[in-house]
Amino acid sequence: MAERDLRSGDLELDRLMAEFQASSRELSDVMGLVGDVTGQAESPDGKIRVRVSSSGQLTGLHLDPRAMRLGSQELAEAIMRLSRRAAEDAARRLMDVARPYLDGPAGEAGTGRPRR
Repeated sequence: MAERDLRSGDLELDRLMAEFQASSRELSDVMGLVGDVTGQAESPDGKIRVRVSSSGQLTGLHLDPRAMRLGSQELAEAIMRLSRRAAEDAARRLMDVARPYLDGPAGEAGTGRPRR
């Protein structure tokens, strides 16, 4: 029989505690991945680039000097449009990270355990 790290002397309680610890580690790993998620969008001509966090907060904005030739309203609209696209990109990436923890066996939702 394999050695066990018994902490309480109660096998069932020790099993439950080991499962809880494993789940806690998995959650910590996922939270780290979630924090690293960003979304990005770029104008077709590459003059404007936007980066947002997983929550949609603007974290980066690049304006090529040639983008300044746009009128202020057109530039503002382009930045807003790209910010929405970047937020959508971040949401897609966030779902890609979280999906294994949201889907259960055969696609059942909400088991809290990754599919493997």
